Amino acid sequence: MKTFHGPSAPTIQDASRRKPLPSLAVKLYNWCESIKIQITPEDPIIVICISDTHSSRPVVPKGDLLLHAGDLTQSGSFKELQDQLDWLNTQPHKYKVVIGGNHDLLLDPAFTDSFPERIFEKPGSCRSDLKWGNIIYLEKSSIKLDFANGRSLNIYGSPLTPQFGNWAFQHPPIRDVWTNVTPKDTDILLTHGPPKCHLDLGGKGDPYLTKELWRTRPSLVVFGHLHASHGEEVIVFDGIQAAYDGIMMGEKGYSSLAVMALLSLHHKATGLLEMGRGASKSKITRLINAAVVGDRGDMRPRDGISVTL
Repeated sequence: MKTFHGPSAPTIQDASRRKPLPSLAVKLYNWCESIKIQITPEDPIIVICISDTHSSRPVVPKGDLLLHAGDLTQSGSFKELQDQLDWLNTQPHKYKVVIGGNHDLLLDPAFTDSFPERIFEKPGSCRSDLKWGNIIYLEKSSIKLDFANGRSLNIYGSPLTPQFGNWAFQHPPIRDVWTNVTPKDTDILLTHGPPKCHLDLGGKGDPYLTKELWRTRPSLVVFGHLHASHGEEVIVFDGIQAAYDGIMMGEKGYSSLAVMALLSLHHKATGLLEMGRGASKSKITRLINAAVVGDRGDMRPRDGISVTL
């Protein structure tokens, strides 16, 4: 039995002090967010999660499925991409699934067409010349994978992130690129950026992605992009979660904080809190920020994260 805890307090403390409602919501959420989930299901599938390797080669645990959530490279060149693909192809996992990230410039034709000075393609070093080997590349697409134990997993992958600077696979922050996009039967969502409110450096994630998780409720969401928010979290799709997400996205007020408090007290009184909210019948989604390269203060690469599904 493994215990997961809710998100830490917002990273920007001054902003939290200026906005007491989100700060109170985070404190209450952390108090009630000790979730126990069984990590040894029947016929388990071991999923290894990495992201933001930026041309590094981290320790990758053994498993059945290796996921890379983008930013394989630092500058997006052909050589960097091919070096990372060659390295990934040496890994023993039966399946290796990859998406691009904002640093992987060559993988985004719209970017290379608009900014040819940023990435120089010449004969033999174009996107079409990349040798992918047995790597599965997803770009706003999905695949169903069958495993030896008889189980299968549906994976949807997208590299899109809200615009910050001038990079690949980005869109204006006000644009909704997620609503009704993920197939309903998705087991694993592989995306470069995080959902808002969760492992997103104090609110820098995509709010439309958070709402899409409520619609599809996949078992696992793997991302990176915001290196300092590396870690794991669990969403339980219940009343506490709905109130918390609404407050953190600025859509709900103090009445939702009261709802959080009342539901938390009810869970406490009935013993559900001690068992973990995951003991309820509500659907659970595990979130992994798998960024390998650390933040600017600590750039040492981290190992891949192992998840049992």
